[in-house]
Amino acid sequence: MTSEAVNQQDKPAKKKFLNSINHFRGIAIIFIVMAHCYRPAGWQIETLADKFWFNLMMNGTVFFVFISGFLFHHVFYNRWDYEKYMKNKTKYVFVPYFLLSLPWIVWHLLAGPEPSLHVLHANISDTSTAATWYVLTGRALTAYWYIPMGMMLFALSPWVMGLIARKSLLQFAIPLAILAMLMHRPISNLNAIQSLIYFLPVYLIGVWTSVERDKIFPVIDKLWFVMLLGAIGLAIGQAFFFGAGVLNKHAFELTVLDLMLPQKLLLTFALLAVLNKFEHISIGFLQKLAEVSFAIYFIHPWITTPWWMIYNSPDVFNMQGQGNILTTLLVTMGVIAISYLIAKLFKKALKHRSRYIIGW
Repeated sequence: MTSEAVNQQDKPAKKKFLNSINHFRGIAIIFIVMAHCYRPAGWQIETLADKFWFNLMMNGTVFFVFISGFLFHHVFYNRWDYEKYMKNKTKYVFVPYFLLSLPWIVWHLLAGPEPSLHVLHANISDTSTAATWYVLTGRALTAYWYIPMGMMLFALSPWVMGLIARKSLLQFAIPLAILAMLMHRPISNLNAIQSLIYFLPVYLIGVWTSVERDKIFPVIDKLWFVMLLGAIGLAIGQAFFFGAGVLNKHAFELTVLDLMLPQKLLLTFALLAVLNKFEHISIGFLQKLAEVSFAIYFIHPWITTPWWMIYNSPDVFNMQGQGNILTTLLVTMGVIAISYLIAKLFKKALKHRSRYIIGW
């Protein structure tokens, strides 16, 4: 046997590419962008129906985090190298985040509307402290709060590997999910540690789903419609009793249970079951979105943020409050299309170096 054959045998088997998960990534980025497009679409959330659709639409980050956990096990478990993993996350996640945040941090410090966000939220007047605050919170741009939280999540990966080895994922995920429902997401998404605690059980459930995929997929295949009805019921219940959207609050303030988290988890498994039925089919539109999803995540706030951060009225089409879920979807697809084209231009101009700018 040749040395090449021996080396090939030593290599872990390459994991099967899953169309269902890739399609889910494409759907997840649509949900994430939608959450930032209802204002420019002129949608004012007033009626019970509005609140219901809004609750189904919001907190799509749960999808993103679940997929991240699933892929962590599916892709990295058999070729684990913590140092290489964190170096890549720093180069292709943190560096684009920092570079794309920098112009907006400067704008907030020098030319932004008064009171500046660092003064309004943190009562910070010192320039260098304020700049650090923007980097640590991600508040420079809409949606960028995810990266400080995400980097901490990546750093916890050795602990997650230990949970996989000990088969203890659910033993931690379930109590953490209950804690997350009590704690909620932080006000204005400013507290990265609170965000981490909220999304950590979702990540662990994603990892567990990959580990136990052969057992879980047959179960959700039978129960997907029940789970879908459960998600719809929770969205209606929240709309009727608690209102619309993510109920952000201080970590230790006692209020109602967060129904958004179990709703999104049920919707996650329902969607995954449906997508798995079409595992043999490659849906080109969703495949392309999945491929460029992280670039779309980084680019779309550059389009949506000015509408509400710079201009007095975020209603870009002058809908006068007549918008709805459909106008929001239309604006979303427009923003995604523009973001996609910008990402392709970066890729064409910079080749592989574009990963340092837009993460793709």
